[in-house]
Amino acid sequence: MTKLTACIFGAALTAVSLFGPAVAEPIVIKLGHASEAETQLPGAGRTAGVNAFKHYVETQSGGAIEVEVYPNGSLGNGRTMIESAQLGTLQVAGAYTSIMVPFVPEIAITQIPYVFDSNLSAWKVMEGPVGEELADLVLERTGLRVLGWADGAGFRNIYTDKPIRSPEDLNGMTMRVPENPGLLAMFRAWGSKTVTITWSELYTSLQSGMAEGHDTELYSMFSKKLYEVNPYVTMTRHSYNIHPLLMNEEFFQSLSPELQEIVLQGADLYTRVGNAHSYLSSLVVQESMEAEGAEFYFPTPEEIEQFRSLAQQPYIDIIVRKIGDDGQAWVDKIMKASSEQQG
Repeated sequence: MTKLTACIFGAALTAVSLFGPAVAEPIVIKLGHASEAETQLPGAGRTAGVNAFKHYVETQSGGAIEVEVYPNGSLGNGRTMIESAQLGTLQVAGAYTSIMVPFVPEIAITQIPYVFDSNLSAWKVMEGPVGEELADLVLERTGLRVLGWADGAGFRNIYTDKPIRSPEDLNGMTMRVPENPGLLAMFRAWGSKTVTITWSELYTSLQSGMAEGHDTELYSMFSKKLYEVNPYVTMTRHSYNIHPLLMNEEFFQSLSPELQEIVLQGADLYTRVGNAHSYLSSLVVQESMEAEGAEFYFPTPEEIEQFRSLAQQPYIDIIVRKIGDDGQAWVDKIMKASSEQQG
């Protein structure tokens, strides 16, 4: 070997040893969700969490992982993204409570009316044994790993084209309700007619009169400008919502132990940031909605008790039947865990 060749060979070895991992093709994580792309206030906690996840995973892996984020439902609706993650064409999907219930009926226990008294108690329950057991079920039934049970813009409220003060005011009204059978039972217990309409079609359905009202979280309502057709907001805070992040398990297992740990740490950050941002948004979104013409009503404790007493048991009855033999055990489990956190 000539001296020149030896020098070139030595330089090449040095370059490989120094830069080999950096110049290798990164592992790509395609992540789809339905919220906006940029973090804003008020805004979706999921967006803030996803952006934190992306930054953490990419920097801590030294570029070995690249996270491609597809926001605004650009890869399809919630069900489509979950199914794409199951197939492995999408590595991570952002989901929400109601769209997960058809896949794993036990998830419905998290939306039992008034099971949680605050965001904080809900976070603690979902980070504890109940959340872990539900995550195990999701993995078993779908092949998807729950990376985090982040707050999904908090609690659901009632939005209508006329003022609502009590369940009696809902009697005979046609309300749009998502796929959760328990929520359908809840509105029927309040005397409403129910109709299931996809989220993307809700605005036009409210415009046309196909539905007179709906329930969702404050920021979700604000982001779609549904106050333009449902300007009356009744702060019932009847059911809590979650925005889990789901990863294809086969993909997760294909990662090295070191990269798996980075992904799990990023997932923990997703949940913490998502929870905090979601809560902050709930504090400022009322002012933003009122500026657009929305009118808020906060029921008294006595009025809330009317909503709770009529809604809770019918919801529980229907989800227990849907879950099957272990249905009541799941209900008891989350009621007990929530009670302990409230205490």
